[in-house]
Amino acid sequence: MPLVKINGITHDFDQLGDEVKSYLKYLAFIDAELEQLGMRQNLLHMARDQVGQRMDRALMRDSINQSPAEALQSSDQPADSQA
Repeated sequence: MPLVKINGITHDFDQLGDEVKSYLKYLAFIDAELEQLGMRQNLLHMARDQVGQRMDRALMRDSINQSPAEALQSSDQPADSQA
């Protein structure tokens, strides 16, 4: 006889009506999905940070590999005309 607490009241799961049992199943599913979404969100934040770090490193390499004349030329151009 599994017990379940609903709104602070303990109930015998087997004694609950079918409608209430189905709502409990829906709630369990929703909670599991929310947990999955939270994990996916955390994973996407970590991936975004990694991509940003890699972009920063690529920009740094580009600026290091650029000749002084190219650096001056690119800094004189408006931002929208740079490729």
